[in-house]
Amino acid sequence: MLQALIAYAEREGLGDADFEPRKVHWLIPVTASGTFGGQVIPLYEDPNAKKPQPRKLKVPFTEQSLLTSATQPRSHFLCDSLERAAALPNPKADEGNNRRAAQHDYFKSLLREAAIACPGENKHLQAVLQMLDYPEERAKLHSALIEAKAKPTDNATFQVDGLVLLDSEEIKNFWRQRRQKARGTKAQNIRVCLATGKLGPTLDTTEKIKGVPGGLAVGTSLISFDKDSFTSYNLEQAQNAAISADAELKFRSALDDLILHGYRIQDAIHIHWTRKPVSDNIFELVNQANAEDVHNLLSSPNSGIVPTELDSNAYYLLSLSGNGGRIIVRDWLESTLEQVQANIRQWFIDLSIITREGNAIRSDFKFGLLLYAMVRDKLEELPPQISTQLLHSAFQGSVLPETALAAALRRQQVDEDKINIARMALTKAVLNRLNRQRKENNNMTEQLNSESHDPAYLCGRLFAVFDRLQFLAQGSVNAGVVERYYASASVTPSLVMGRLFRNAQFHLAKAGGGIAENVRKDFETIVDAIGSEFPQTLDLEGQGRFALGYYHQKAEYRRQSNDRKEQQAIANAK
Repeated sequence: MLQALIAYAEREGLGDADFEPRKVHWLIPVTASGTFGGQVIPLYEDPNAKKPQPRKLKVPFTEQSLLTSATQPRSHFLCDSLERAAALPNPKADEGNNRRAAQHDYFKSLLREAAIACPGENKHLQAVLQMLDYPEERAKLHSALIEAKAKPTDNATFQVDGLVLLDSEEIKNFWRQRRQKARGTKAQNIRVCLATGKLGPTLDTTEKIKGVPGGLAVGTSLISFDKDSFTSYNLEQAQNAAISADAELKFRSALDDLILHGYRIQDAIHIHWTRKPVSDNIFELVNQANAEDVHNLLSSPNSGIVPTELDSNAYYLLSLSGNGGRIIVRDWLESTLEQVQANIRQWFIDLSIITREGNAIRSDFKFGLLLYAMVRDKLEELPPQISTQLLHSAFQGSVLPETALAAALRRQQVDEDKINIARMALTKAVLNRLNRQRKENNNMTEQLNSESHDPAYLCGRLFAVFDRLQFLAQGSVNAGVVERYYASASVTPSLVMGRLFRNAQFHLAKAGGGIAENVRKDFETIVDAIGSEFPQTLDLEGQGRFALGYYHQKAEYRRQSNDRKEQQAIANAK
């Protein structure tokens, strides 16, 4: 995993030990004479967006361990939060004012150090210092920030006479030299790097990864040891998993970059990449399931053409979540792009199912739509491991988790909508992958299978017949057979279906016409196939087949009804 991340960083040119990308909200203008420029400048990636996001700039890097030092409060160089860089008061955290004042003093001390080391930028740096040192000018700055609704925790940097100091090559070189000098004074251990296999200096501590759900706001550690039970051979801290500074920088930079574009579900973020760049985003295909793209994927084997970019290209999928200060690797997939594409094609095939109207086969189900089919309102209702397991099963082509089937069927029993197409598609996919694993010949079809003799499937079909007969005999009712009996009929058919069987006979006698006659034939055919006794109980998979039988029969009745309406419309037109 680390080697794949390092390769990605090298490919993308990531991994600058002295600078890092960071969101910057504000640009503070300063005049050459050291006064506030009058109005702070917001920095947005897209100012026209509905919710504009702060711009990401490359800013000087400082180790988190230095920033959180209890003995010497410090700050970032040249770009930091408004409370550190501009001494903007934070009314929500008054108890930390003394520490923030010390951090602001340290921020200015770094500017003074840079002013001495950078004669070409001395006047610009001195102008910023003068503005920060004069209470009147600082008060003007604070008023402008408050008027602009800036938060004390927003990041800001400075420009002097139109020059953004972050762009100065002389100031950048100062910071690189200062960091290089600091690194040279540290005692280093010589060990074999876990990621590269090379002998050399290794780190005692690693830097934080930002943006991992469940982690800390300041970042979360991928490699860390802070308990005696985690140490061995007298190795302490990160020396238990020795990593060179160069390797750590590269995999951290890769993670920071990939997390920015990751897919977050509940408390996990899912990131993916390939060894060689590709134009198509197969992860986005699963996430968004664009109908045209899904159709092209499903029909691609018929073309007989395999894109050359798939040949020997590795594909990686990594799922992460945080637990306090540590990162949890939820799942890791390393495969080829060609194999993953084949797995995703099978994913959509397994999901394919007849529409509710019974007039077409649908395959293009967004991943989020499948997740929401298992809950009432919020994804927090879903056990957190299900979404990660489901996603990796799709990419691996493996058996889908039975916990997903259990969640879908729980929702099926209580939901008023018993023919939720996404829920039925997921149910079908889980059952068919289980069948393939066991090499059983009991696959669920996309639409009504009148040849099936599976008892659970037949019970589901018969239950749809009961529902149809009640409608033909009584019309719409407030609490019909589905609302009253679906949950119990899908678990213990023998306790319910007998009573419904007797009611159906009364409904048959009352209903009339050609439609009722067709339903009567379905009733007799299904009852004959079931035999003399209904199943005592249905296990989880049986409940899934019951649900699909019910759905398929309902879709077939809707198709027949629409066909009749269409034929009637044609006849009336004549």
